[in-house]
Amino acid sequence: MISVFILGFMCPTLYLATFLKEGSNKNKVIRSLNWLYFGISVASFLILLISMNISDEEEVRKVSSMDSFFIWLWMVFLLSRCFEIFYAFLRDALDKISDKKSNDRVNFPITAKVYRFLVNKVLDEGKAEKLDSALRYPLEVKVKLLSCMPFKEKVNGGELLNHDRLILSFRSYFELILNFSIIYSLLPAAHWSTDSILNIIQTTYFSGVTITTLGYGDIYPKLWFSQFLSVFEVLCGFTLIVVCLAIYLKDD
Repeated sequence: MISVFILGFMCPTLYLATFLKEGSNKNKVIRSLNWLYFGISVASFLILLISMNISDEEEVRKVSSMDSFFIWLWMVFLLSRCFEIFYAFLRDALDKISDKKSNDRVNFPITAKVYRFLVNKVLDEGKAEKLDSALRYPLEVKVKLLSCMPFKEKVNGGELLNHDRLILSFRSYFELILNFSIIYSLLPAAHWSTDSILNIIQTTYFSGVTITTLGYGDIYPKLWFSQFLSVFEVLCGFTLIVVCLAIYLKDD
């Protein structure tokens, strides 16, 4: 679980979103990715729900016997997405408070400065230009791919107003509930007070009462990773509902 935590914290989906927004209509990409990830979460939930008979323990064991690498990769993706939601909305809320325009934001400024410093120190001008040209090529390919996306005309590319941000935050809120419930369902039995693997219905219930800070105590985590997930879920829910809601409703 250490590797899942570390890679999830590194947040590869955030870097992917930054890459896709570079040189593109950022608002359209944000809306598209928000719908895409929400759709993936719903589809994953339905797959687990359909494939699992909650009254049959044999069905529960089938999930635990799935390919370990697939489960590991699935958990990394879901946790990365949760970190991305937490970071993206918190940073956007901070930008709103400071009256900064998110479109003018420089992504990963420290990384860019370190890269430029190393390139100038190690490479001569000719090699540096070749390297910059090589790094720009994937961006050009990405722009062409985005232009060929189906239904791209139906996705609004206009400026994100507070109304739009509220819709994105509420959709992400429900996505968080599903993402955490799926992660919980993939954890071994040792992580839970029930000493058994939780099915998707149980984990959705636990995820819902956790993010809303109800916490009835009938199910609770025992090991550090499941404990971290439950605390982090509360933090994510607090950020989206309390912080973002208060800021986005303030004015338009």
